Order: sequence, then C-alpha cells, then structure tokens
Amino acid sequence: METLRKLFGNNTHIKVILLFYNTGGYFDNITGLANALDKSHATVRKVVSDLIEAGILSEMNIGKSRVIKINENSPYSKALFNFINSMHSIDGKKSIGTIIEKRTERASSA
Repeated sequence: METLRKLFGNNTHIKVILLFYNTGGYFDNITGLANALDKSHATVRKVVSDLIEAGILSEMNIGKSRVIKINENSPYSKALFNFINSMHSIDGKKSIGTIIEKRTERASSA
C-alpha cells in the first residue's frame, strides 16, 4: 500500500478506498467509517459523496442506517481494484469477486 500512497499521496480518499479494499467492501454508516479512519464525520461524508459520484462506492438506506459499499457493478471500481491488485504480490491479491464473497459470508452469518 505504500506504493499507492507514493503515487497518489496520503489523502483521505485513498484511505477510504484502501479501507474498503481491506475490510471486505462495506460499512454500516459514516460514523463507523469516520472512527475507523480517525477522521471527522464531515470529512468522511464529503469523501464518500465524492466516491459515490465517481461510481466507486454506493449507498443504501436500510431503516435509519446508511450502508456504504463498493459499487460492484461499476467499471471504475473494478478497474481501481484491479489496479490495487497489480500493486500487490500474488499472495496478497483480492479481486472484487473475493470482496463480494467475503461480504456475503459476513452478512449470512449475522
């Protein structure tokens, strides 16, 4: 991941993308995401809005909760995760399919 930070800087957008990449692809709310990143709610809300507008993330309202997840149908998110994969060694690879599978396993066990 250090290579990505060298290429793109160490900004919150990259941190959010890498967090989704490393955690299985979804968060239950902005507050949880902000806490995981140790950033303000307003900052994370702006970043998430940017990434939703770019097609990388999507948001679903479930009751009073907003679930933020990787937009699995977006060619942009697929290209982004393929790029991240190419930055890893073979052993560390995760594909968008692996992330979706991991999220499905977590949802079914809850």
